[in-house]
Amino acid sequence: MASASQFSKRPLAEWVEDLQRASSPDDRYRALLAINSVGKPTDAMHWCRQALQDTDSGVRALAAKQLGEWKRRGDSATAVDASTWDQIGAALAGCLRDEDPDVRFEAARALGAIQPLLPEANAVLLSFLDDEGTQPLMIAVVVTALGEYAEAAPDELLPHLRTLLAHSQAEIRENVSAVIARSQRIAAALASELVLALDDDEPIVRENAAVGLGLSGNVSTDVMSALATAGQDEDEGVADAARTAHARLSGQSGH
Repeated sequence: MASASQFSKRPLAEWVEDLQRASSPDDRYRALLAINSVGKPTDAMHWCRQALQDTDSGVRALAAKQLGEWKRRGDSATAVDASTWDQIGAALAGCLRDEDPDVRFEAARALGAIQPLLPEANAVLLSFLDDEGTQPLMIAVVVTALGEYAEAAPDELLPHLRTLLAHSQAEIRENVSAVIARSQRIAAALASELVLALDDDEPIVRENAAVGLGLSGNVSTDVMSALATAGQDEDEGVADAARTAHARLSGQSGH
């Protein structure tokens, strides 16, 4: 979130007035940033919830994004009772049908923190991966959002991860490999793809692949041989991860 020092020269009430009455969307956007920086959590979340109805899509998207960030800040979220979060979740669920894709995305991402496993939110995020027009940077962000709770990620994500792990864009491969490396269930399903990823050009992808294979429980000859080779990788982080994964799987297999 923005630094409070940017906005502290004006009282909270003036920022609230701008959010409610300013004709310029840029002024309302700035006011919402200020409220989230200088206001108490309960006040900030209240005005974020109100801003979900703003006429400008940029303000609505920011409001949804900030509600998710407040929830992820567990210390602040404790100041809000469960029923209030339920109401916020319901308001965000309504934004899943917003005409603007950025609003839909931010609402779905926020709901991942507030109501994990909500099918409607997952469906919105997956729709971006199904859309051939989605730009690579957005794909990387969507994959990360879907994988935030990787062990409980929807099964529909698996074929996307399988394909995207070989994407031409390094950032996408990095994000995908990071998601896989957090989930035993996903890593086990994509062990063959992880073996191939041990030869990726990017060290972080190779390292994540090794970590994922260590989680996978797969002790096949192909996996063990690939990890043994990766244990000699020129990148020390990759080599360490591969050796650790190999030792973990060797222990599971009794060898």
